[in-house]
Amino acid sequence: MKRMKSLIALDFALIVRNRILAAAAVVTALYVLIIQVLPDESFNMVLTMLILSDPVMLGFMFTGAMVLFEKSSNTFQALSVTPVRPREYLLSKGLTLTVVALAASMVMAVSGLRLDFHFLYLTAAVVFSSLLFIYIGFIGVSRVKTFNQYFVVIPICMIPTCLPFLNYFGATDTLVWYAIPTQASLILFTAAFEGTGGTGAGEMIYALIYLPASVLLSYRLALRAYLKML
Repeated sequence: MKRMKSLIALDFALIVRNRILAAAAVVTALYVLIIQVLPDESFNMVLTMLILSDPVMLGFMFTGAMVLFEKSSNTFQALSVTPVRPREYLLSKGLTLTVVALAASMVMAVSGLRLDFHFLYLTAAVVFSSLLFIYIGFIGVSRVKTFNQYFVVIPICMIPTCLPFLNYFGATDTLVWYAIPTQASLILFTAAFEGTGGTGAGEMIYALIYLPASVLLSYRLALRAYLKML
């Protein structure tokens, strides 16, 4: 427990030092301004897209930045001779970045809907989506050494996760995108902002099982990637 507390404190310090918190605050403030002028007819859909982009950015982009900084400072070599366990390292990263993502998402939701949303569904959507992209980001960054190389990895990992938006915005109507975890994220966001009346019980069960299962799988793959870096 002491190691976890120390790791969490260190990761929060790195988030502040690397200006990740400042960047998240600026982006959140910009999104809040955009939310104030959204048209009523597409309000919930665009709000969902904006809020989902926050844990995606924090999870994927900033995980990559943090890990690359740690690679350049030989942090992993140092960690390999300490009692810190790989799962503790990954859990600390997941917890700290998810707390930032959840805080930013709640600010955006409240700014747009006041308290007229389902808190638990929104929390589940943000937390699981954030953890998913944190661990996908870690898997991606584990294979590169520089920011330029990581910029090549970003579209390879990100484009497939955006495909469920085609169903969401009515461009397609296919079950294929249900294989992509962000489809489950969108179902939970819809339940949070519009209630579960328009969402079938089967879809809710799928979302509440498939998204956490995807997080677990991405965590396992991230753990394997971490061990290969040592």
